[in-house]
Amino acid sequence: MSAPEGPEGPEPCRKCQELDLEEAVARSERDGSRETDARVLRRRHTAAEHGKRT
Repeated sequence: MSAPEGPEGPEPCRKCQELDLEEAVARSERDGSRETDARVLRRRHTAAEHGKRT
C-alpha cells in the first residue's frame, strides 16, 4: 500500500525517516558499524515495504 499523495508528493514513510535519522546520528558520532547497520536496514525495509531495490 502506498502513502497518500499530498501537494508535495507522497507522505514520507516514518520507518524510512527513523532509519535515515539513525544513520545520520551514527555518522555524527563516527560510529561506522552502526551507520552501516542503519543503511542495510533501510535498504531491506525499502525493498520489503516499498517494492524498490537500491
